[in-house]
Amino acid sequence: KENPQANYEIHVTQVGPIAFASNPFELYQDFMHRIQARSPFIQTFITQLASGAGSYLPTVRGAANKGYSASIFCNQVGPEGGQELVEYTLKALNELKYEHKD
Repeated sequence: KENPQANYEIHVTQVGPIAFASNPFELYQDFMHRIQARSPFIQTFITQLASGAGSYLPTVRGAANKGYSASIFCNQVGPEGGQELVEYTLKALNELKYEHKD
């Protein structure tokens, strides 16, 4: 299919100045670092392979170089979905930090 969409569950939570974000994938580290670098929290921990049966989530570079488990045949979501996950997670973290102040 072209441009298929899939829904996955993620969770974010805050403990003081620290945040935790979960997702169902085993991320290529680039995605984790993108989230951590742009998170509004002092430190953000990423919990992978949570909230369901996920697969590897390769980056564009990993897929182009045929990196470990970057094939379309062994993944549910491609690199474009990985960047969507990054943006969605950051949106949730920002809402947690700035819209739910006590």
